[in-house]
Amino acid sequence: MAGIAVAGSVLFQANAGKSRPSVSIPVQLHKEFMPALPAFISLNQRRHEVLPSKSLQTSLIRCFDTNKGASAKSEANAKPNNRYFDRDTIADAAARIAPAVANVYSQQGRVLAGEIGSGTVIHEDGYILTCAHVVFNTKNAIYSADGEVSVCLQDVEKSIVGRVVDKDLVGQVVDAYVDLDIAIIKIEKPPSPLSAAKVGSSSKLRPGDWAIAMGCPLSLQHTVTLGIISGVHRTSHDLSRGGMMEYLQTDCAINLGNSGGPLCNVDGEVVGVNVETVKPVKASGVSFAVPVDFISAIIKPFQNFQRDIQPDFGWIMWNICENNFEALKQSYHKFPNAIDVGVFVLKVIKGSPADRAGIQTGDVVVELNGKPVRNIKEMMDAMGERSGAPVQVLVERARDGMDASVPLTITFQEKGVARS
Repeated sequence: MAGIAVAGSVLFQANAGKSRPSVSIPVQLHKEFMPALPAFISLNQRRHEVLPSKSLQTSLIRCFDTNKGASAKSEANAKPNNRYFDRDTIADAAARIAPAVANVYSQQGRVLAGEIGSGTVIHEDGYILTCAHVVFNTKNAIYSADGEVSVCLQDVEKSIVGRVVDKDLVGQVVDAYVDLDIAIIKIEKPPSPLSAAKVGSSSKLRPGDWAIAMGCPLSLQHTVTLGIISGVHRTSHDLSRGGMMEYLQTDCAINLGNSGGPLCNVDGEVVGVNVETVKPVKASGVSFAVPVDFISAIIKPFQNFQRDIQPDFGWIMWNICENNFEALKQSYHKFPNAIDVGVFVLKVIKGSPADRAGIQTGDVVVELNGKPVRNIKEMMDAMGERSGAPVQVLVERARDGMDASVPLTITFQEKGVARS
């Protein structure tokens, strides 16, 4: 290169009196430093380059790492850089997770009662992750899942297992956290293992990373949309919403019915839960998802549990705040008289670990494993890496007109109690 610079300088001075200075480059150096260009990228309109022997896909999409023994003379010696993907990467990632994606909706009898949404199978025994607002009205906390939660799996061969209603599986909400908009559905006793998704990590995502949204918008199953991570660590405050939520911002198309479906990376791992309701008015290309690491205390027990352990608590939880405090006091006779913080137990599932421990609808959880709990976020922190060990819970409830503190212990050993 230094030789070229010197030669160019000499030639320029020699031709200074002419109107068009030129630089001559030896043929060998030209071949060494000027790789062939496609026909539509030409330095000279009168000269047409011929595409390299490799396809346009290989030349333009797959990048080569020339720092690891790759020869500039021979493209065949170059090694692919794993940071880049080829034409099948997105399709392969979608195919890996598609069998675990479900269409979820709640109904009373034959009448649709809740919103249409999506979900992700996170354990082969039939546990499905979705959004809380899909299965009941989170604005006034009407629990519509007292009827039926219908689940239609993407894997057609598995869509006929369990108790069937019009070829849909029937499940039940076993855990839900209204303020996080997260719920877990259980399909009872599938005779064969379901296809479960692999859950990744959201903590290392960066703006510009690829994002794949899966789900059933408008009940159109097997729908895949592609985009990028537009922002990380978006808070409820950023979106002018109450609470202490955290979101991933993407530009994937998220529409009615996508809520609860997985947001994936290019490895086909779940990194978020799409939330269709968190969407600015008159905005295009702005969508949000709950990052999986933010709710890891909920998800991980369902991924790692042994068959003799029942991983769900069996409760529906709601933060106490100014907006619902008076309504809770009027609607639930066991609601404490002198408490304004904690996590309210909206419902307890019969036969669940919470039910066996003696937790009742109307209780307020104020302590978990010895740590004070003022909201669901603090409850998640207190849960930590729950692995089936007993959980100590302190609840407040009204008893004979007086507030009482009741210590309880939740155990997760399966007792064979019938659940409904």
